[in-house]
Amino acid sequence: MKLTSLLVILLAAAPLRAQTAAPDFTLPDLDGQNYKLSENFGKGPILINFWATWCVPCHAEMKKLKELHEQYQPKGLTILSVSIDDPKTVSKVKGFVNSNRYPFKFLLDTNLEVFKRYHGVNPPLSVLLDKAGRIVFTHMGYRKGDEKKLAKELAKLVP
Repeated sequence: MKLTSLLVILLAAAPLRAQTAAPDFTLPDLDGQNYKLSENFGKGPILINFWATWCVPCHAEMKKLKELHEQYQPKGLTILSVSIDDPKTVSKVKGFVNSNRYPFKFLLDTNLEVFKRYHGVNPPLSVLLDKAGRIVFTHMGYRKGDEKKLAKELAKLVP
């Protein structure tokens, strides 16, 4: 493989840069209502978390995100939990969400269009936006303790 080809592949997989505007999108929620990202700028920070029902690290991360939601939602944080389950597994999403009583806004990206626009390769992928819609932090994957990095970034955005 040529070096230029490898470089192109690596750049395409790199997370979006901090302080760039978040790519706008419209996705359906679990009830089929469309949610447009840009219509929610200005209200507070937004955490976009891409996940899937088949992703074990996603399950562990979501438990920690629930704790962060409890702490920061009263200060304006919105968590958008974007399922990248495909049409074959998307039917499991609603049951998973209800059984775990997650309080986030859940959206469906069954064709991976938005996930790819955010340079997602494997879930989970978390992208934190300031209230103006600029990317301030991205993190791919999850290991115990990763939520502490996210909490530090959140603390900078909310009083």
